[in-house]
Amino acid sequence: MQEYFELIGKCFIFYFVIILALRLMGKREVGELSIFDIVIYLVMSELLALSISESDESILKSLVPIFTLAFLQIIVSLVLLKSKKARDLIDGKGVIIIHNGHINQRAMKKERYSIDDMMTQLRDKDLSSPDEVEFAVLENSGHLSVIPKSKCKVKHPSPLISDGMINDAALQDLGFDREWLSECLLREGVDDYRDVFLCMYQKDGLYVIKKELNSKDSLF
Repeated sequence: MQEYFELIGKCFIFYFVIILALRLMGKREVGELSIFDIVIYLVMSELLALSISESDESILKSLVPIFTLAFLQIIVSLVLLKSKKARDLIDGKGVIIIHNGHINQRAMKKERYSIDDMMTQLRDKDLSSPDEVEFAVLENSGHLSVIPKSKCKVKHPSPLISDGMINDAALQDLGFDREWLSECLLREGVDDYRDVFLCMYQKDGLYVIKKELNSKDSLF
């Protein structure tokens, strides 16, 4: 009987431990979990399962690796927050599948994304044809983000500048370079792109938000 009470006690303890660990690692929706997040959660689950099934092991032996993993996840998240290259490497990045009704077949083949998947997700957005789509981006979560032509205000779905970092891939997609971007920023009263928090290329020109003067930490 004592063995069963110990098992119940472990379940109660680990229930609150896993909630605490997940709270420490930050809020993310299930569909937005990165590969690293999924690995961490799977390893944590396995550790908890072993700890509950092996009654002879102390609880402390299980808590140490769990909080070590939580600490590791926090450190990696901070690195990803500061470095876009690290985010692209670990989390991956979105791929434009449809642009102005044109389907990027090469991208679909590379991502192993089928026509049936695309059409299903378009219908979920109440769209019947790719011709109605200005941009459809296959996110790293596997979700298809769709911007209909009737609602699109931008010429590219990705920012040209994110927290002082230029998106050269987006510039290349548009057929522009950094010199063009610098000239456009000068017309907006911005001397240095590193002073820009967000820059989007809209149909009516650049949409620019400067960094706040008291903001010292990078968010992207």
